[in-house]
Amino acid sequence: MIFKERVMGIFTILTLLLLTSCGTAKFVPTRDVCTVEKHWKDSIYQVKINGRKISPHWFLEDDALEVAYILSKQNKCVSM
Repeated sequence: MIFKERVMGIFTILTLLLLTSCGTAKFVPTRDVCTVEKHWKDSIYQVKINGRKISPHWFLEDDALEVAYILSKQNKCVSM
């Protein structure tokens, strides 16, 4: 009798886990904005999210655009 109650308890827990794990989380797109800003003197660019530098590094134009594209694919920001 005790064995049957334990099996039913385990079965109930497994069923609840199965039902709750089947749902998917709602995807929420970010509202943060990626920008690529040119250096005032040189032809190098810096990637920013909401006006804040993502790193102290400066990039060539193609590389900066690629970094912004990768960040937007990772839902870190919306590329503008």
